[in-house]
Amino acid sequence: MSSCYVCTNEITDKNRSQEHIILNAMGGKLKSSNLLCNECNSKIGHEADGELAQQFQFMSGYLQVKRDNGKIPTTKGGKLADGTRIDLIDGIRPRFASPKYEATPIADGFCYNVVARDEVEMRSILTGLKRKHPNLDIEDAMKAVNHKKERLNEHISFSQTFGGELAFRSIAKSALNFYMLNKGSREQVLDLISYVSGQIKLDVVKHFHSKKNSYRKDANEIIHLLHVVAKRREKLLYCYVEFFSTHSYLVLLSSDYCGPNRSHTYAYNLLTGKEVNKVVDLNLTASEIVNMDTHFKDFPQVKDRSDRFMKIATKLQTDNIIDNIISTAVNDIFAVKYGHEKIITHQMSEELSGRIAHDMVAFYTGNYKW
Repeated sequence: MSSCYVCTNEITDKNRSQEHIILNAMGGKLKSSNLLCNECNSKIGHEADGELAQQFQFMSGYLQVKRDNGKIPTTKGGKLADGTRIDLIDGIRPRFASPKYEATPIADGFCYNVVARDEVEMRSILTGLKRKHPNLDIEDAMKAVNHKKERLNEHISFSQTFGGELAFRSIAKSALNFYMLNKGSREQVLDLISYVSGQIKLDVVKHFHSKKNSYRKDANEIIHLLHVVAKRREKLLYCYVEFFSTHSYLVLLSSDYCGPNRSHTYAYNLLTGKEVNKVVDLNLTASEIVNMDTHFKDFPQVKDRSDRFMKIATKLQTDNIIDNIISTAVNDIFAVKYGHEKIITHQMSEELSGRIAHDMVAFYTGNYKW
């Protein structure tokens, strides 16, 4: 039997909670059902977790990170140059965040210009207009709707903030969960438990972007990493946390540690969906951590790592689209149009190559509908 590390009550089959060590919204797959009871899990860090997930929502969506339910959440907060708000469906497909609605006075009333995102939304808007204009024929208006789908050829900007009190508390929760998962002692981290629970404030989470890589990064790999270190002689217990191989933090779990020396590392490759082995070269003292600047600065390392992330994620998206172009063409030609044929003819091959060539040109010129 195990006990909840917050309330110390025994965890049973009835009150057991499935706890993600790293947020599921960010692609965290490491989880445990022996850390928190349901009641404590529902209380601890949900507001903080929501803030951290929001800060990394663009990266999660752009990398096509799926949640446990197999879905990729909509990324919100994008804007065009004119201020029009844009959402990214499945993390990559742009859509207006809300319908566009304009009313222009004319001689005998108003002219309405409505841009809805789908037929259901259009019908809902027209129903609202009918309350003001009883003579409006909704069905006639729906027949006159111009269906249009086109590629957005404008830049979408996102304003992102990383860090802050709430996000730091969520990061500390990941570090604490990982320490406890590896049979850590609750007595060594009582203050941190109170901090994660929101009972006290502590300055224990730091932005940390070393000029030297803490571990070897393989090409085209993006990982989440947790590395906890305990030093009895220095009374030091800390955890290095890295998300998307880009943003990294240090969490001071305890500066009065008296347990055994230990070191544990977890690394998860978001592209392969597999845990990977990483040797972390990080040897810090309590003084270095305590005196570290707590404010996020424009570290060159962050820009370099963000550029690397975007390059890898963009290539992944391009490869997926090309795969979809080929597989769709193969299905349409071989299975749908010529599904009755028993052999592949020259005509079928010509049609397939022509279809793929056409769709590839459309994609690279910005005219492919996907």
